[in-house]
Amino acid sequence: MSDSDKPTPQDQRSKAMQARIVRATITCLDRLGYAETTFARIQAKAGVSRGAITHHFPTRQALVAATAMELLANALGPVERRAASADQPEPVRALITRAWGQVVNSAGGRAMVEILVACRTDKELFHLLEQRLHDWDAQSRTSITRAYRGSGADPDDAELLWSMTRNFLRGLVLHDKFVSDPAYLARMVARFADLMETQLIPLPAKDMP
Repeated sequence: MSDSDKPTPQDQRSKAMQARIVRATITCLDRLGYAETTFARIQAKAGVSRGAITHHFPTRQALVAATAMELLANALGPVERRAASADQPEPVRALITRAWGQVVNSAGGRAMVEILVACRTDKELFHLLEQRLHDWDAQSRTSITRAYRGSGADPDDAELLWSMTRNFLRGLVLHDKFVSDPAYLARMVARFADLMETQLIPLPAKDMP
């Protein structure tokens, strides 16, 4: 990297400020929901001025869209790391349990569910995220086929099964508000993972691309 390509102190401060604002946005989305995640609440949580927020993100939708893109990049982790590994993919039950515990049922995962639900009615937010969501979905489905195959005859069976898994886990985030015992959700995840383990089969290391 040449000196001209190195980030300047101003660039570093700008990125640090953006990261600080995004972290505050995730917390607000998780704790308050999309409707109550206002600039004022994000400002209070981040401990910055409103001008600092609007300098980087001129609208609430722009800020939430940037937050979603950060969360989507992180959400591919459980599958991408295994798909890139030469080792045998982990058992499906472990993959689903880890995806639930580390990705979906986390502050970021719950925030992402709020964003996806908001996209149904907030046209500006949907417009900002539509192509990115399509691209992420395609990348997620491609990643799963590098390490797993479906038990069915259709070539895209693994993609279909993983899409079903993602939607099931996201649905549990919404269902959580109506369940008083967290252990019940854990049982649902475990039971679903047991069922999916008969349908989604890890590829032998020699067959992984």
